Amino acid sequence: MREYPLDIRGLILRNILPGEEYRWVAPFLWNGAINIDEYVRDTKVLRRYQVLLEVDSSGMGRIIPRAAGIAARQGRITLAQNLLSAHILDVRPSPALEARALNLLNDEKRKIRRLLNRNREWPQDIWNLQDTPAWIIPAFIRRFRKLVNSRSVSIISGGHLLASGSWIWDYDAKSHKPSQVKTYSISDISMNFD
Repeated sequence: MREYPLDIRGLILRNILPGEEYRWVAPFLWNGAINIDEYVRDTKVLRRYQVLLEVDSSGMGRIIPRAAGIAARQGRITLAQNLLSAHILDVRPSPALEARALNLLNDEKRKIRRLLNRNREWPQDIWNLQDTPAWIIPAFIRRFRKLVNSRSVSIISGGHLLASGSWIWDYDAKSHKPSQVKTYSISDISMNFD
């Protein structure tokens, strides 16, 4: 049985390998790799899959592929699959599906704006987002890099549908990908009160 990350990568894997048995895992605990061109020969379809990966968590790009990534990270598989199918088949989604996609994008933008609050940084370069689910951290760090700084940073997040508890994400300078994600305990943060 394969493990698929509960994000757009896992949804793509499920789509291109429909006969495989799988189970969902928290995306930040998945160590696998995805190589779409190994399975998809049609260059137009391959490019559409690549677009899904490129725009996920980026805050930029077309509505439908971005919304598919958000829905997948939230664990809303049916909605994510409908959005992914509309994008891959290059069909205009129904007005209802397009409205849901816009709601996802607006909700994520609103949440990230609320999280970019300097009062959440304490001590320096450690952001406490413990009240926030882990699915939003990939989008948060991209926006953080654009608006706040590019130094090394640690983010404490809440849990995930498939990984309860709090997590600490360590990012190297200028990176959007965590160098490490591990279970958080208060002893992980060295407090310096000098």
